Amino acid sequence: MICTFNRLESLIRLIENCRSEATLVGLPLEIVVSDNSPTSYASEVVKNYARQLPSVRYVIAHPANISVARNQGIKAAQADHIAFIDDDATIEPGWVDKMYATLQKSGADCVLSAIIAKPEITPPAWDPDVRQFVRKWPMPDGKLISLTRSGRAPVVVSTNASLWLRQSCFKTEAPFDPDFGLSGGEDLDLFLKLMKRNIKIAWCGSAQCNEWVPASRMQFKYLFLRAFSGGQVFAASVVHNADHKLLMAVRLMGVGVLQSVVGSLIAIFLTMDYCLRGTKLTAVFASLLLKLAGALGKCLWFLKIPLYQIEARKQS
Repeated sequence: MICTFNRLESLIRLIENCRSEATLVGLPLEIVVSDNSPTSYASEVVKNYARQLPSVRYVIAHPANISVARNQGIKAAQADHIAFIDDDATIEPGWVDKMYATLQKSGADCVLSAIIAKPEITPPAWDPDVRQFVRKWPMPDGKLISLTRSGRAPVVVSTNASLWLRQSCFKTEAPFDPDFGLSGGEDLDLFLKLMKRNIKIAWCGSAQCNEWVPASRMQFKYLFLRAFSGGQVFAASVVHNADHKLLMAVRLMGVGVLQSVVGSLIAIFLTMDYCLRGTKLTAVFASLLLKLAGALGKCLWFLKIPLYQIEARKQS
Protein backbone atom coordinates (compact mmCIF):
# COMPACT_ATOMS: atom_id res chain seq x y z
CA MET A 1 0.00 0.00 0.00
CA ILE A 2 1.17 3.49 -0.89
CA CYS A 3 -0.24 6.45 1.05
CA THR A 4 0.40 9.59 -0.97
CA PHE A 5 0.13 13.35 -0.67
CA ASN A 6 1.04 15.56 -3.66
CA ARG A 7 4.22 13.76 -4.75
CA LEU A 8 3.57 13.14 -8.43
CA GLU A 9 7.05 12.24 -9.67
CA SER A 10 8.00 10.06 -6.72
CA LEU A 11 4.61 8.29 -6.78
CA ILE A 12 5.04 7.32 -10.43
CA ARG A 13 8.60 6.22 -9.74
CA LEU A 14 7.44 4.04 -6.83
CA ILE A 15 4.53 2.44 -8.72
CA GLU A 16 6.82 1.50 -11.60
CA ASN A 17 9.40 0.25 -9.12
CA CYS A 18 6.88 -1.93 -7.23
CA ARG A 19 5.41 -3.37 -10.43
CA SER A 20 8.79 -4.60 -11.62
CA GLU A 21 10.73 -5.32 -8.41
CA ALA A 22 8.38 -6.15 -5.52
CA THR A 23 8.25 -9.88 -6.26
CA LEU A 24 10.62 -11.89 -8.42
CA VAL A 25 9.00 -15.25 -7.67
CA GLY A 26 5.50 -14.37 -8.83
CA LEU A 27 3.70 -13.76 -5.55
CA PRO A 28 0.15 -12.42 -6.11
CA LEU A 29 0.37 -8.65 -5.85
CA GLU A 30 -1.92 -5.65 -5.97
CA ILE A 31 -0.87 -2.05 -5.43
CA VAL A 32 -3.30 0.14 -3.49
CA VAL A 33 -2.76 3.91 -3.74
CA SER A 34 -4.47 5.74 -0.87
CA ASP A 35 -4.69 9.38 -1.90
CA ASN A 36 -4.66 11.71 1.11
CA SER A 37 -4.34 14.95 -0.87
CA PRO A 38 -7.25 17.45 -0.93
CA THR A 39 -7.20 17.50 -4.74
CA SER A 40 -7.21 13.69 -5.17
CA TYR A 41 -4.29 14.24 -7.52
CA ALA A 42 -3.30 10.58 -7.83
CA SER A 43 -6.49 9.47 -9.59
CA GLU A 44 -5.12 10.38 -13.02
CA VAL A 45 -1.86 8.60 -12.27
CA VAL A 46 -3.62 5.36 -11.38
CA LYS A 47 -5.83 5.52 -14.49
CA ASN A 48 -2.71 5.01 -16.57
CA TYR A 49 -2.35 1.53 -15.06
CA ALA A 50 -5.88 0.37 -15.75
CA ARG A 51 -6.04 -3.23 -17.03
CA GLN A 52 -2.35 -3.78 -16.37
CA LEU A 53 -0.79 -6.39 -14.13
CA PRO A 54 -0.12 -6.26 -11.29
CA SER A 55 -3.29 -4.27 -10.67
CA VAL A 56 -3.08 -0.76 -9.28
CA ARG A 57 -6.13 0.33 -7.32
CA TYR A 58 -7.08 3.81 -6.17
CA VAL A 59 -8.87 4.94 -3.02
CA ILE A 60 -9.70 8.47 -1.87
CA ALA A 61 -8.78 9.14 1.76
CA HIS A 62 -10.16 12.42 3.10
CA PRO A 63 -9.54 14.49 5.15
CA ALA A 64 -5.77 14.96 5.01
CA ASN A 65 -4.63 12.71 7.85
CA ILE A 66 -2.10 9.88 7.53
CA SER A 67 -4.13 7.61 9.81
CA VAL A 68 -7.19 8.10 7.59
CA ALA A 69 -5.06 7.25 4.56
CA ARG A 70 -3.76 4.05 6.13
CA ASN A 71 -7.18 2.97 7.38
CA GLN A 72 -8.86 3.58 4.01
CA GLY A 73 -6.11 1.70 2.24
CA ILE A 74 -6.52 -1.30 4.53
CA LYS A 75 -10.26 -1.34 3.85
CA ALA A 76 -9.67 -1.25 0.10
CA ALA A 77 -6.97 -3.94 0.11
CA GLN A 78 -8.11 -7.49 -0.62
CA ALA A 79 -5.00 -9.41 0.42
CA ASP A 80 -4.26 -11.33 3.62
CA HIS A 81 -0.87 -9.62 3.86
CA ILE A 82 -0.42 -5.87 3.59
CA ALA A 83 2.88 -4.09 2.96
CA PHE A 84 3.32 -0.37 3.58
CA ILE A 85 5.75 1.87 1.77
CA ASP A 86 5.92 5.67 1.74
CA ASP A 87 5.50 7.53 -1.53
CA ASP A 88 9.01 9.02 -1.33
CA ALA A 89 10.69 5.60 -1.28
CA THR A 90 11.70 2.79 -3.63
CA ILE A 91 12.47 -0.88 -3.05
CA GLU A 92 15.23 -3.27 -4.03
CA PRO A 93 14.41 -6.41 -6.10
CA GLY A 94 12.47 -9.09 -4.24
CA TRP A 95 11.53 -6.80 -1.35
CA VAL A 96 8.13 -8.43 -0.77
CA ASP A 97 9.51 -11.93 -1.38
CA LYS A 98 12.10 -11.58 1.37
CA MET A 99 9.71 -10.12 3.93
CA TYR A 100 7.04 -12.71 3.16
CA ALA A 101 9.56 -15.55 3.55
CA THR A 102 10.71 -14.08 6.87
CA LEU A 103 7.11 -13.73 8.06
CA GLN A 104 6.40 -17.38 7.27
CA LYS A 105 9.63 -18.74 8.76
CA SER A 106 9.59 -16.67 11.96
CA GLY A 107 5.90 -17.04 12.74
CA ALA A 108 5.74 -13.27 13.29
CA ASP A 109 2.74 -11.04 12.67
CA CYS A 110 4.72 -8.12 11.25
CA VAL A 111 8.10 -7.77 9.53
CA LEU A 112 10.22 -4.63 9.24
CA SER A 113 12.74 -4.20 6.43
CA ALA A 114 15.91 -2.15 6.35
CA ILE A 115 15.70 1.48 5.22
CA ILE A 116 18.65 3.15 3.52
CA ALA A 117 18.78 6.92 3.01
CA LYS A 118 19.29 8.22 -0.53
CA PRO A 119 20.03 11.95 -0.14
CA GLU A 120 19.19 14.32 -2.97
CA ILE A 121 22.35 16.34 -2.37
CA THR A 122 25.60 15.82 -0.49
CA PRO A 123 24.63 15.47 3.20
CA PRO A 124 25.92 18.02 5.74
CA ALA A 125 29.29 17.27 7.32
CA TRP A 126 27.67 16.88 10.74
CA ASP A 127 25.45 14.04 9.48
CA PRO A 128 27.09 12.37 6.48
CA ASP A 129 25.03 9.18 6.90
CA VAL A 130 21.67 11.02 7.15
CA ARG A 131 21.00 8.90 10.24
CA GLN A 132 17.53 10.29 10.91
CA PHE A 133 16.22 8.45 7.85
CA VAL A 134 17.99 5.12 8.26
CA ARG A 135 16.74 1.89 9.81
CA LYS A 136 19.35 -0.82 10.19
CA TRP A 137 20.10 -3.54 12.70
CA PRO A 138 23.00 -6.02 12.58
CA MET A 139 20.76 -9.03 13.15
CA PRO A 140 19.78 -11.96 10.88
CA ASP A 141 16.43 -12.18 9.13
CA GLY A 142 13.75 -13.53 11.44
CA LYS A 143 15.22 -12.07 14.63
CA LEU A 144 12.32 -10.95 16.79
CA ILE A 145 12.26 -7.27 17.76
CA SER A 146 11.50 -6.64 21.40
CA LEU A 147 9.26 -3.64 22.02
CA THR A 148 8.55 -2.70 25.62
CA ARG A 149 5.38 -1.03 26.83
CA SER A 150 7.47 2.07 27.45
CA GLY A 151 8.14 2.24 23.70
CA ARG A 152 11.77 1.10 23.75
CA ALA A 153 13.09 -1.08 20.92
CA PRO A 154 16.52 -1.87 19.45
CA VAL A 155 15.42 -0.54 16.08
CA VAL A 156 12.90 2.09 14.97
CA VAL A 157 9.44 0.55 14.72
CA SER A 158 7.47 2.42 12.09
CA THR A 159 4.99 1.59 9.36
CA ASN A 160 7.18 2.50 6.40
CA ALA A 161 8.80 -0.55 4.77
CA SER A 162 6.83 -3.21 6.61
CA LEU A 163 4.67 -6.26 5.94
CA TRP A 164 1.69 -7.16 8.16
CA LEU A 165 -0.51 -10.18 8.67
CA ARG A 166 -3.95 -8.70 8.30
CA GLN A 167 -5.85 -11.23 10.41
CA SER A 168 -3.83 -10.62 13.57
CA CYS A 169 -2.87 -6.95 13.17
CA PHE A 170 -5.88 -5.19 11.67
CA LYS A 171 -8.90 -6.48 13.55
CA THR A 172 -10.56 -3.13 14.26
CA GLU A 173 -12.36 -0.78 11.87
CA ALA A 174 -9.70 1.93 12.22
CA PRO A 175 -6.44 0.43 13.52
CA PHE A 176 -4.52 3.71 13.08
CA ASP A 177 -5.73 6.44 15.46
CA PRO A 178 -6.68 9.69 13.62
CA ASP A 179 -5.65 11.66 16.72
CA PHE A 180 -2.06 11.01 15.62
CA GLY A 181 -2.77 11.60 11.95
CA LEU A 182 -1.43 15.16 11.71
CA SER A 183 1.54 14.85 14.04
CA GLY A 184 2.79 11.33 13.38
CA GLY A 185 3.16 8.62 15.98
CA GLU A 186 0.20 6.64 14.66
CA ASP A 187 2.46 3.70 13.88
CA LEU A 188 4.10 3.49 17.32
CA ASP A 189 0.64 3.86 18.87
CA LEU A 190 -0.56 0.85 16.88
CA PHE A 191 2.52 -1.21 17.71
CA LEU A 192 1.98 -0.55 21.41
CA LYS A 193 -1.67 -1.56 21.12
CA LEU A 194 -0.69 -4.77 19.38
CA MET A 195 1.94 -5.59 21.98
CA LYS A 196 -0.92 -6.04 24.46
CA ARG A 197 -2.12 -8.85 22.17
CA ASN A 198 1.38 -10.33 22.13
CA ILE A 199 1.99 -9.94 18.42
CA LYS A 200 5.49 -10.72 17.19
CA ILE A 201 7.61 -8.31 15.15
CA ALA A 202 10.47 -9.74 13.09
CA TRP A 203 13.45 -8.13 11.38
CA CYS A 204 14.32 -8.61 7.70
CA GLY A 205 17.51 -6.73 6.92
CA SER A 206 18.00 -8.46 3.57
CA ALA A 207 14.92 -6.64 2.25
CA GLN A 208 15.93 -3.06 1.53
CA CYS A 209 13.85 0.07 1.09
CA ASN A 210 15.44 3.29 -0.14
CA GLU A 211 14.13 6.56 1.28
CA TRP A 212 14.83 9.49 -1.02
CA VAL A 213 15.68 12.48 1.18
CA PRO A 214 15.24 15.93 -0.38
CA ALA A 215 17.58 18.80 0.46
CA SER A 216 14.91 20.48 2.61
CA ARG A 217 14.85 17.49 4.98
CA MET A 218 18.58 17.71 5.60
CA GLN A 219 18.43 21.25 6.95
CA PHE A 220 19.12 21.42 10.67
CA LYS A 221 16.02 23.55 11.30
CA TYR A 222 13.78 20.82 9.89
CA LEU A 223 15.59 18.03 11.73
CA PHE A 224 15.33 19.92 15.03
CA LEU A 225 11.56 20.31 14.51
CA ARG A 226 11.29 16.64 13.53
CA ALA A 227 13.19 15.58 16.66
CA PHE A 228 10.98 17.78 18.86
CA SER A 229 7.86 16.31 17.26
CA GLY A 230 9.33 12.82 17.62
CA GLY A 231 9.72 13.34 21.36
CA GLN A 232 6.13 14.54 21.57
CA VAL A 233 4.54 11.65 19.68
CA PHE A 234 6.75 9.07 21.41
CA ALA A 235 5.51 10.24 24.81
CA ALA A 236 1.93 10.68 23.61
CA SER A 237 1.83 7.14 22.19
CA VAL A 238 3.23 5.62 25.37
CA VAL A 239 0.83 7.58 27.59
CA HIS A 240 -2.10 6.66 25.36
CA ASN A 241 -1.38 2.95 25.80
CA ALA A 242 -0.32 2.98 29.46
CA ASP A 243 -2.40 1.21 32.10
CA HIS A 244 -1.88 4.18 34.41
CA LYS A 245 -1.83 7.16 32.08
CA LEU A 246 -1.29 9.91 34.64
CA LEU A 247 1.63 8.14 36.28
CA MET A 248 3.22 7.45 32.89
CA ALA A 249 2.73 11.07 31.83
CA VAL A 250 4.40 12.34 35.00
CA ARG A 251 7.24 9.87 34.58
CA LEU A 252 7.93 10.77 30.95
CA MET A 253 7.71 14.50 31.60
CA GLY A 254 10.09 14.09 34.53
CA VAL A 255 12.55 12.24 32.31
CA GLY A 256 12.16 14.94 29.67
CA VAL A 257 12.83 17.72 32.16
CA LEU A 258 15.94 15.97 33.51
CA GLN A 259 17.26 15.31 30.00
CA SER A 260 16.53 18.91 29.02
CA VAL A 261 18.40 20.37 31.99
CA VAL A 262 21.45 18.15 31.55
CA GLY A 263 21.41 18.60 27.78
CA SER A 264 21.10 22.37 28.08
CA LEU A 265 24.10 22.60 30.40
CA ILE A 266 26.22 20.56 28.01
CA ALA A 267 24.90 22.58 25.07
CA ILE A 268 25.88 25.86 26.75
CA PHE A 269 29.43 24.61 27.14
CA LEU A 270 29.60 23.42 23.54
CA THR A 271 28.00 26.65 22.30
CA MET A 272 30.69 28.73 24.00
CA ASP A 273 33.37 26.58 22.42
CA TYR A 274 31.55 26.72 19.09
CA CYS A 275 31.38 30.54 19.17
CA LEU A 276 34.95 31.06 20.37
CA ARG A 277 36.48 28.75 17.81
CA GLY A 278 34.15 29.76 15.02
CA THR A 279 33.98 26.18 13.82
CA LYS A 280 31.23 24.58 11.79
CA LEU A 281 28.48 22.54 13.41
CA THR A 282 29.98 19.22 14.49
CA ALA A 283 28.35 15.79 14.58
CA VAL A 284 28.58 15.71 18.39
CA PHE A 285 27.00 19.15 18.82
CA ALA A 286 24.26 18.47 16.27
CA SER A 287 23.43 15.11 17.88
CA LEU A 288 23.19 16.76 21.30
CA LEU A 289 20.87 19.48 20.04
CA LEU A 290 18.59 16.95 18.35
CA LYS A 291 18.45 14.87 21.54
CA LEU A 292 17.65 18.05 23.46
CA ALA A 293 14.80 18.74 21.03
CA GLY A 294 13.42 15.25 21.67
CA ALA A 295 13.65 15.77 25.43
CA LEU A 296 11.76 19.05 25.18
CA GLY A 297 9.14 17.27 23.11
CA LYS A 298 8.55 14.78 25.93
CA CYS A 299 7.87 17.68 28.30
CA LEU A 300 5.22 19.06 25.94
CA TRP A 301 3.81 15.79 24.61
CA PHE A 302 0.21 16.97 25.04
CA LEU A 303 0.70 19.82 22.54
CA LYS A 304 1.52 17.73 19.46
CA ILE A 305 2.57 19.94 16.58
CA PRO A 306 1.00 19.07 13.19
CA LEU A 307 4.30 18.13 11.54
CA TYR A 308 2.63 16.61 8.48
CA GLN A 309 0.60 19.77 7.86
CA ILE A 310 3.73 21.90 8.18
CA GLU A 311 5.49 19.74 5.60
CA ALA A 312 2.44 19.78 3.32
CA ARG A 313 2.34 23.60 3.33
CA LYS A 314 5.99 23.68 2.27
CA GLN A 315 5.20 21.26 -0.58
CA SER A 316 2.39 23.42 -1.94
